[in-house]
Amino acid sequence: MDMNRIMDNFQGFKVNAWQCPKCKDIVYDEADIQPILKYNKLKTAKKVASKVGVLGKSKILRIPKSIEQIYRITKGKRIEFELEPESIKLKISSS
Repeated sequence: MDMNRIMDNFQGFKVNAWQCPKCKDIVYDEADIQPILKYNKLKTAKKVASKVGVLGKSKILRIPKSIEQIYRITKGKRIEFELEPESIKLKISSS
């Protein structure tokens, strides 16, 4: 029997999946859910550390591979800095 390719919500993230047209069972794409499972492990730790590097005269922030995969951060992706007195929040732009 053929399965229909769909986008589904898996623990708050949109992921590729297949759905049986008869029984409506959903099978998730393992490549999509593995980063989410890593995210759940990282979420319990509540902190992920990274080092600041230097590139020319600029400072660069290295993003761990697991975070890159979870949030689908690619070259050219815009990240906004929300400045607060004692912290900086990073917000990934949808555009």
